[in-house]
Amino acid sequence: MSHLLHFVVLVVCCVAAVRPLARARWAHRMPRTGLALWQAIGLTLELSLAGLLFSAVFAPANQGLAPGLARLLAAPARLTDDPVGTAAAALGVLFVGARLLALALTFTTTLRERRRHRSLLDLVARRDPELPGVALLDHPAAAAYCLPGRHGTIVISTGALHRLDRHHLQAVLAHERAHLRQRHDLVLLPLLAWRRIVPRSTVLDEASASVRLLLEMLADDTCCRTRPRRELADALARFCAGTDQLQGPAGAFGAADIALAERTARLLTPEPQGPPRAGRLTVLGLALVLVATPVSLFLLPVTS
Repeated sequence: MSHLLHFVVLVVCCVAAVRPLARARWAHRMPRTGLALWQAIGLTLELSLAGLLFSAVFAPANQGLAPGLARLLAAPARLTDDPVGTAAAALGVLFVGARLLALALTFTTTLRERRRHRSLLDLVARRDPELPGVALLDHPAAAAYCLPGRHGTIVISTGALHRLDRHHLQAVLAHERAHLRQRHDLVLLPLLAWRRIVPRSTVLDEASASVRLLLEMLADDTCCRTRPRRELADALARFCAGTDQLQGPAGAFGAADIALAERTARLLTPEPQGPPRAGRLTVLGLALVLVATPVSLFLLPVTS
């Protein structure tokens, strides 16, 4: 049962890593690297859960998944002689099917909601030739968010325009364009799909909040490559000053919806010289090892 124990350890480690990583301050200094580790943990968890269910099928023969499945396909009648393996294989197929179905439903639902939101914007929003790709929404609350997709759109309310001067507005637009250009919505898609399977999970809540915050910080850093940090920090502070904020739709990214005070303080902190290259490489190496471990268990025999 060595495969089974290895997969159990991997699942436990992935779940146990959520809270420490969600509270890790180093990730705020290098959000791209932190996001890579989050994605590695998510992929490792999914592979390990599938391997945990399938392991009863091929672990007794001390085989990897590939030879184990080949053995079953070559002799399907053996399933009837192995009720535990049959149940494990059925659960494994059920889990993989449920996960793929959740991803498909989340993707189609998100596309439908964005299409509906764009249709509403066409009815109520107006365009300004001086702000290409921006939809202006007449609303007193402060809002600035983007709708990702093939035809990405940035939405800004008149309430936000009244709070921002020209330089602040350009900083906010650069931030939102970073979300659109880097397709941050695709990073969130697996987490949104997990919500369909486990709708009430504090672990998932913490992971989602941390990933969203790192995506916002990554967009902040991208913006600050072309705009002064102080401009974006002042713009965020003006959003914070508003007691009424208009939230963007699900799946949208906005300057007024996630940890504004924390992001503002980060931008006002003197910019560091950069995280040590060794630290970045260490985190990326850990991410690679995490993903490679369940893959190796799938393909290679494990000696006891």
